[in-house]
Amino acid sequence: MIFNPTDLLAVLPEISILVLTLLVIMLELLITRRVLVLQIVTLVGLAAILLITCFAGLGSHGGAFNGMIASDGFSVFLKALLIGVTMMVIFTSREYLRGSNVRYGEYTGMILIATCGMMVLVSATDLLTIFLGIETMSIALYVLAGIRSGRARSSEAAFKYFLLGAFSTGFLLYGMALIYGATGGKTNLTEIGQVISELKDMPVYLFAGVGLISIGLLFKVAAVPFHFWSPDVYQGSPTPVTMFMAVGPKAAAFAVFIRLFGSALSGLSADVWGPVLWVVAVATMTLGNIIALSQTNIKRMLAYSSIAHAGYLLLAVLASANPEVHVTASAGLLFYLTAYAFMNIGAFTVAILVSRSRKDGDYHIDDYQGIASTNPWIAGAMAIFMISLSGIPPTLGFFGKLYVFSAAVKAGYITLVVIAVLNSVISVYYYLRIVVYMYMRPAAEPKTVLVKEYSWAIVVGICAVIIMLAGILPNQTMKKAISGAETKVNPTQTVIKT
Repeated sequence: MIFNPTDLLAVLPEISILVLTLLVIMLELLITRRVLVLQIVTLVGLAAILLITCFAGLGSHGGAFNGMIASDGFSVFLKALLIGVTMMVIFTSREYLRGSNVRYGEYTGMILIATCGMMVLVSATDLLTIFLGIETMSIALYVLAGIRSGRARSSEAAFKYFLLGAFSTGFLLYGMALIYGATGGKTNLTEIGQVISELKDMPVYLFAGVGLISIGLLFKVAAVPFHFWSPDVYQGSPTPVTMFMAVGPKAAAFAVFIRLFGSALSGLSADVWGPVLWVVAVATMTLGNIIALSQTNIKRMLAYSSIAHAGYLLLAVLASANPEVHVTASAGLLFYLTAYAFMNIGAFTVAILVSRSRKDGDYHIDDYQGIASTNPWIAGAMAIFMISLSGIPPTLGFFGKLYVFSAAVKAGYITLVVIAVLNSVISVYYYLRIVVYMYMRPAAEPKTVLVKEYSWAIVVGICAVIIMLAGILPNQTMKKAISGAETKVNPTQTVIKT
């Protein structure tokens, strides 16, 4: 491998994240433990990194490090989204962790390291960088899930996540090894696509490798039947960590899905992974929605909601294997992930507000009774999040589903889209149930009077405004998504010779 110093520009955001991580940890260790100071330094640093990401991506639509990293509009879009998500998570964390034994510098450092891993993933175009990004992200998330070590539920969540995550990593790595062997020692996605397109006789272990990689990635997005960890981990983790896990890893994993399955392995779609993902998508969206109907804990309900949304997003992966709609499907995925991020962060932040206002500190649905009478603004914002999650216009969530489903129809997955629409109708029940509790049920006794924490209220307000404004004017967001998808560095889409 020939090192080109200009390649460092492609990973400048990741390098900046690591420098900020060291700065925050050393600042807490050597200078001050004041949480407010550490939070301000982190947020200012992330704002600077966001600018670096946007400017470093201007006019850069190629590969770096001999094709191991992509510097394109697709990765810049997702990196900017991930940094924005990280800023909101850190902004909500200071008050949440008040009074706990968690060191803020260590906590923030783990979030930043996980973000760095996700940023590597969204720009990875080689099996080695995919594995590096997944492990960097996963190890930090294992720590974050159990960072409140004094609580049994948090420790249980971390143990379950670590144990099952280790197994999924084993499947992923073994699948990579089989693909490496089947393609004559190739790890670059472009080269893998080219080799597969020239193969006349497909070795059986190539199919096995594709299947094992699928297992590893499906675990990361909590798709059925690899979803069992999700509800327990979401419920047991600190809520800011839960909102981070619900959004960040899913966005990063689906970026890998699009680059790997939508391009390098697209020639195997019809006979190998396409039918399997079709079934997985149906099972994921259906099981997630049906089980969510019976949930009375908000965090568990949002966990099963997250599973269902993974099923919807798999439609974009399936559609992206069709060269004629690849750009449309990739753009739809970017738009959907943006909507999904703001909807979930807003909903989880409201859940924190309501939980902290109750003596038991639980996340029970009964706590939402009559909130509209005592806290109309927060109730209105939560209603927006629930309506958007269910896909009702004119919210951002509606257009996210519209663009993904439209791409799937163009790719020929009409039956799958009909099933997805029916599942969206099912989801309306448990999303609007929260709205009914807030507006049509008498207030719980004692009445829920929300704590006055301005950081949480600001995050809720930002998410609600973005969901409504971008829902009313979706074209601007979609133009950015299409621009990112069009400039995506694609591994060669495979066409199998017969």
